[in-house]
Amino acid sequence: MLPYWTRGTVQPYAGPAMHPWLKYDLIFNKLVSRLPSGESAQVDLDNIREFTLGDSLLGTQRIYRRYLTARIENPALRLAFFEVRYDAGRAALLCRRSVGMVSDNAARGRNSALRQRVVTTYFIRTPDNNLAPVALAEAAVLAALGPAHATATAAFIQQKRLKLDKEADVVELLAYHDTL
Repeated sequence: MLPYWTRGTVQPYAGPAMHPWLKYDLIFNKLVSRLPSGESAQVDLDNIREFTLGDSLLGTQRIYRRYLTARIENPALRLAFFEVRYDAGRAALLCRRSVGMVSDNAARGRNSALRQRVVTTYFIRTPDNNLAPVALAEAAVLAALGPAHATATAAFIQQKRLKLDKEADVVELLAYHDTL
């Protein structure tokens, strides 16, 4: 969760957008808004299509959106919110962040301590509306995009010297792929 309140936007399926002060709890996937009284209340996410969180310190904005019509294998993710990294065309790069416990191997010979680590899982939504988990690696990204434009895509990767283990390069590839 962001350690401070941030002005955000909550877009329901029906009705106008609201602009409350928000926090998003990454661990429990809960959105919390600050009431005028200063107390906090959990936002009912069942009727929310999308929400955004601003970070004035970094000058960034994060968009979290549901993709209810996308086909996805994991039924637990059908109603999930995905962080939108790119979605300006027919393809999209999305991610889900979760917190996992990892062992601290620095303490050899003693009981190793557990610490929390944020794990990012990326997904590509393809033009045929499939949502597939993907590692940021050239083979995995190209497999997710399918063979339809493989030759043009490979030429673009080589021409631009893209490294598909970097999020920005995957976004650039998807933006190009949207033009095909």
